[in-house]
Amino acid sequence: MKDTLGRRNFLKLTATASGALMVGVHLHSCKGEKKPAENFELLPLITIDTEGWVTLIAKNPEIGQGVKTSLPMILAEELGADWEKVKVVQGDFNKMYEEQWAGGSYAIILNWDLMRKAGAQVRYALVEVASKKMGIPATELITQNGEVVHEKSGETLPFGELVMEAAQVTLPEEVEFKPLDSYKIVGQPIPQVDLDKIVSGTAEFGIDIKLPDMLYATVRKNPVHNGKVDSFDATDALALNGVIDAIALDNEAYGGRLLGPNNPNFVNGVAVVANSTWAAFKGAEKLKINWDNTASRNENTKGIFERFHAQLTNTTIEREDGNLDLAKKQASSYVEAVYEVPFLAHATMEPMNCTVDFRDGFCEVWAPTQNPEALQEGLIKLFGLNPEKIKIHIPRVGGAFGRRYYVDYAMDAAILSKERGRPVKLTWTREEDFKHGWYRPGSVQKLAATLDKDGMVTGWQHILANASRKTCLGREGRPAGTEIDEYEFPAGFVPNLRFEYGHVLSDVPLGQWRAVAPGANAFPIQSFLDELAFKNNMDPIDYFLKFIGPARMVPVVGEYEFDNTRFISVIEKVRKNSDWDTPLPKGQGRGFAARKMSGSFIAEIVTVEVLENNKVNILRVDAVVDCGIVVNPSGAKAQVEGAILEGLCAALYGEITIRDGATEQSNFHDYRWMRMGEIPEIHVEFIKNDLPPRGLGEPPLPPAIPALTNAIFAATGRRIRKLPIVSSQNFKAFI
Repeated sequence: MKDTLGRRNFLKLTATASGALMVGVHLHSCKGEKKPAENFELLPLITIDTEGWVTLIAKNPEIGQGVKTSLPMILAEELGADWEKVKVVQGDFNKMYEEQWAGGSYAIILNWDLMRKAGAQVRYALVEVASKKMGIPATELITQNGEVVHEKSGETLPFGELVMEAAQVTLPEEVEFKPLDSYKIVGQPIPQVDLDKIVSGTAEFGIDIKLPDMLYATVRKNPVHNGKVDSFDATDALALNGVIDAIALDNEAYGGRLLGPNNPNFVNGVAVVANSTWAAFKGAEKLKINWDNTASRNENTKGIFERFHAQLTNTTIEREDGNLDLAKKQASSYVEAVYEVPFLAHATMEPMNCTVDFRDGFCEVWAPTQNPEALQEGLIKLFGLNPEKIKIHIPRVGGAFGRRYYVDYAMDAAILSKERGRPVKLTWTREEDFKHGWYRPGSVQKLAATLDKDGMVTGWQHILANASRKTCLGREGRPAGTEIDEYEFPAGFVPNLRFEYGHVLSDVPLGQWRAVAPGANAFPIQSFLDELAFKNNMDPIDYFLKFIGPARMVPVVGEYEFDNTRFISVIEKVRKNSDWDTPLPKGQGRGFAARKMSGSFIAEIVTVEVLENNKVNILRVDAVVDCGIVVNPSGAKAQVEGAILEGLCAALYGEITIRDGATEQSNFHDYRWMRMGEIPEIHVEFIKNDLPPRGLGEPPLPPAIPALTNAIFAATGRRIRKLPIVSSQNFKAFI
């Protein structure tokens, strides 16, 4: 298969391909007088030395999704490297790499062809040199295990003997990809490249960075959203041993609340600089701050959701197919239900932190970030720097889930380093982290369906009311675009369909959260379909399959079509794997949900037990996933399990509440997470095919939520239309 993909900026990536850059020498052994191995950079992503060691650059941020392993695996596969002689190095931010961000489950989608092309280009150069040395046509040679191989004769040449001359070969723009059935690396369960360091506690995360002459800092932000600092007294803080300075942070002095669309600036507050993080934390506790909250709406959760409910009758139509009003008149029956989903925090294990060395007009940053380009743009805007005066390192990230797509915390650190003229490591307390996230929007959603005499849907109405991420983050376009769009399920499946949106303004900071809109919308959609099934005395999976219809390509928007064949396949497989049709004891139930997201098809069944005291035990989760080619089954399974668990946590416990304009939750004692003893059995199966790989970090999360609530209904006969299911201590009353 030929690749003619003319990706934007790809020539930048291959700009040095016509002649190698010798980037250094190193010794793999200290014994004797061994000649140093020479490194040759054949592409900015691939360096090979004269001993055959291959160094691959992992260009995207590693936030726990495994891309530091999976993207180099693709490179190594097309190159024909020996994985045992591969070293993986995290790349610094460089626009030359392109698409150097983490979010939306796009890492594999956007880099699949880019990585294959880079590997194939270097393979071409090695084969060309080997062909001349062997006197064998290049078409008869392959690469595998770090060697160029002539399979007929068994003759081989290792990469190390070819790399010096290969570095002089002009790399082709058009390449041949290896046949998928020849893959030796992609598709194998390979441990994460930093696994040993993670297990031993030696992996370096952002919070572990240490620099000579470094200061430490933390911040106290105004707890009221959209508030400011009126005045502060740092006398008691400065009296503490180790505390050096207290500095007001006013975003109006640095461009305001937003650095750019979808790129929020820091929240106003006061920073404490000290000789240790602990001293900074203790100093921050001693600050006496008068807050200015005159611009705040002083909102409360109850009032916010009352406005959401009221807005259900004041909406704009975002999509309309057929004639819903006529369908209502002709319907045999009509069903509607209202659902609520709360605001959610990201609750990363590693609190927000960043280290900056800003001296002599040069800004060097160590940022655990999902979005280094936004960080560069922010530094340019805040300080008027030229891009060449900024260097951004991307350490391993201890959880992100969308929170680290924003770089507000890094702006804090940059300002403090510039003020002090020394490197500064800024660390937020867990409390500041919870109270100043960019939360998943809460919403109220009303669903209605018209049914024919057989109980099947002839018309579908979905109304969503909330405060929009788009409005909060200054992005262009209609507010509904980040909340409910024309692609939402079941668009294309129902002849008479209407999506409506009601927009409410709020001070609550809103942003990306793992699975974003589908994570909020799958719950009402899949719950409503389950309700329709039981209303018509049908098995929920049977009803769902009848609802989506036969295997076919379903037109949705423009040229975009939904592959119903793949959808049906994962549904039927999970039904079998979970023993869906086998009866359960009293008090137990199974719930089903399915979803397509980021190109992947997911079907899940949750099995629960509800005890007499209303305690919910999740016994088992079955998931079947069609994400195309699975690059690394080990990492893929971990992604599915992690996404399911985060969905279950959100359904059970997740809720951010607002009181007098401020977030109430502050730590894991009042923003609960599942404990080890609550983790259910999780069984994951991937559908095998040769289709291009699609996203996986987010898609398994949305269906986990309605699968759980539907299981509780199956066990108890009581519906849950409002999340979370469980408060911090007791089972909430069923709605």
